[in-house]
Amino acid sequence: MSLRFMAFLILFSSIILSTIAYAAENELVWTGERSIYYGGIVGAAEEFTKKTGIKVTTIPGGCSTAAKGVKSGKVDVGGLCCKPKEEELKAGYKAYPLAYEALVIIVNNANPITNLTVQQVRDIFSGKIKNWKEVGGQDKPIKVVTRLHCKDREDNWKQILNSPELFTKDRKDVKEDQDVLLAVGNEPNSIAYISLTMVNRKFAKVLSINGITPSRESLIDNTYPWKGTDYMITMGEPTGNKKKFIEFLLTDGRKFFKKDVAFVDEVKPVVAKKKGLKEKPLKKKL
Repeated sequence: MSLRFMAFLILFSSIILSTIAYAAENELVWTGERSIYYGGIVGAAEEFTKKTGIKVTTIPGGCSTAAKGVKSGKVDVGGLCCKPKEEELKAGYKAYPLAYEALVIIVNNANPITNLTVQQVRDIFSGKIKNWKEVGGQDKPIKVVTRLHCKDREDNWKQILNSPELFTKDRKDVKEDQDVLLAVGNEPNSIAYISLTMVNRKFAKVLSINGITPSRESLIDNTYPWKGTDYMITMGEPTGNKKKFIEFLLTDGRKFFKKDVAFVDEVKPVVAKKKGLKEKPLKKKL
């Protein structure tokens, strides 16, 4: 083998290694809850790539997928729609609250009901109320649809009833948000809960609760009772491109999210009843 050829191989190898290293340094993988994926992070990621040259691959999944991916190192930034667990935070996860989404009650479009109270919703899902006539509707049996995801997390459906055992046994339990919409769309007497960002009005009607319409405005002024928090998570403190991406989501990336969400630092502080503590506003800089 000639010296010239050896020199060529060395040069060629160094170019390949440099290219691989550059690609690794200029790529990010995000995966997380579908409501965040369909709620706007795809558009935000595309804009981030245009501005920085850092390619972001976004993959829809769930809270557990995001947490496991971040822990394994296969995912750079994860997205949760439920509160991170204490053991995750103790293990080194860092969580950054991004936005609130309303947890809404939906019924079939043919249902004349437009409003329920908090207690009526809880009594329906627990099975105490079994017929729509009991809440001012037609004399029809209520068909309860549930999606009991993330049973080991908080800040989700547990705001309605805090344990699976409290829900009526006479229910249809489904796995995905799409299944919730299909179940409600196909059954005129059904009722379910879902994130507002995932609602398709062709399949379901959103109810007011205690006379309050779920919306960005009622999230901001804290008049709507049920909401979930979208978190960005990393393993350890985010640095480099991870930090840049999260900071982008908190600033310029906001405009790509659906109008139904309310960013955490826009929401009026809430005084906790028991401890008298105020919710801390989110800082835009990490």
